[in-house]
Amino acid sequence: GFCPKVFCPTDVSKDCVPCKNGKEYIDHVNDLDKCLRCYSCDSIFGLEVAKNCTPAQNTECTCAKDHFCNSSVPCRHCDPCTICKSGVIEKQCTSTSDTVCGTRGTVLKSNVDLSSHVAGIVEEMTLQEVKTFVRNHKVPEPVIDQTVRDYFSDTSEQKIKLFQVWYQRHGIKGAYGTLISSLRDFKMCTAADKIEEKLKAAVSSCQEGGQSYNDDTEQSKTCTQECRNSSNGTAELSKTYSGSLEET
Repeated sequence: GFCPKVFCPTDVSKDCVPCKNGKEYIDHVNDLDKCLRCYSCDSIFGLEVAKNCTPAQNTECTCAKDHFCNSSVPCRHCDPCTICKSGVIEKQCTSTSDTVCGTRGTVLKSNVDLSSHVAGIVEEMTLQEVKTFVRNHKVPEPVIDQTVRDYFSDTSEQKIKLFQVWYQRHGIKGAYGTLISSLRDFKMCTAADKIEEKLKAAVSSCQEGGQSYNDDTEQSKTCTQECRNSSNGTAELSKTYSGSLEET
């Protein structure tokens, strides 16, 4: 709160000069010939005052409303929070992190029927990744081994069948969320990202055809049926599998 006005001060009240409140500060023992200037929280940089400057403490800044800090503390520059063009916000902006946006109409819900997308899903995964996924979701080891033996010479079919075993055991409800979150938990983030984009694109295609795609199971099935007509090489397989789900 003071700086010396003589070479060797012995009495603060006589030998030191107080810093100007709100304009200057000194927050450490010093031999400076003048106080330090208070920091200004510049709104141009997205900042606002958190604590006013005092003779013994510098100004403390924080990000202004709808801004977040892109640097370490103390923050010297804040960026505007992202505005989600879709209007879907998965995570609100905070003073330390940006907005996380979703995509309207392609945020897949819990009851999405994946049966017509199995081939496309496993295409983004290696056989070992599929095995790891189903194994961690309690598909018995003998079932995994038998499935691999049944389609010994066809890796693609092995992956499809293994995934279908898991899907039939799990059911439609929550399957999409379980799939994506589990892949990320198992450090298969690349596969999770590709599958997520592929399914969102498929749903968007259905919506452009005038179909609704949401939590309602019947509407989801309707949209899935539209997509099923354009599935490559998996139509009959998907129809049979969907039937087995309905029976359960």
